Amino acid sequence: MKRIGIDINEVLRARWLQFDRFYAQEFGEEGIPENPYVWDFFKHYKFEDITEEIKYLKEPEEMPDKISPLDYQVTEKEDEAPADVFLFKKPEEIKLTAREVYNRFMFEDYLFEIFGSSTPMYRGMDLHVNEFLEKYQNYAEFTVMSVENKFSIPPTLFFLSKITSRFKNYRFVDKNTKMWEDIDILITADPELLKLGSPWGKKIIKLSRPFNENIKKVDLEVLQINDLTNNSKFEKLIKYKK
Repeated sequence: MKRIGIDINEVLRARWLQFDRFYAQEFGEEGIPENPYVWDFFKHYKFEDITEEIKYLKEPEEMPDKISPLDYQVTEKEDEAPADVFLFKKPEEIKLTAREVYNRFMFEDYLFEIFGSSTPMYRGMDLHVNEFLEKYQNYAEFTVMSVENKFSIPPTLFFLSKITSRFKNYRFVDKNTKMWEDIDILITADPELLKLGSPWGKKIIKLSRPFNENIKKVDLEVLQINDLTNNSKFEKLIKYKK
């Protein structure tokens, strides 16, 4: 029985769509690449080093005994309430690198939106995936997998629950080269994995996307998972008998 790994990102989950949407909301459209459907978000979207001011509240004994409610109001001519002078210490500046800005956006501020609230790759995909699993369950052992970190795993599990995933095996790894562990065939759109190619004796199935269209050295190329159902080349790989 063949062991088949199915990558999540851009195979089951349209992660880029959410990233692009919330990047525009947070940073504007100027930093979006001309051809935005990309794999490496940090490389192609614009992130810059920034400096932020952090305000810390004073200790209770440092604050005045009485402050008028009017002191908390901000007028049109002011940037902050008069009470802020009494309530907060002198602002401290912190510097963030472009990578830190990216990580905060990706794994803090919009973590759930990007990883958990993403849509399936297309309408009806969940039904097609379950049909695929059902047909070949006696000829292959399937594992749904992806590169995740400790922050993205919970929302990724939420995404899988939304598509009524019927996989019995799940694996999350910290780098893409580990995707090949205990797998005979890998279904992926990851251009980095596709460029590296499959280890000796293993097979790689490419799901065609704009960011990997120039990579041709694969064992089989399709557009979506449902294109593997009743696919004679795929059935030959798993030695399927009708």
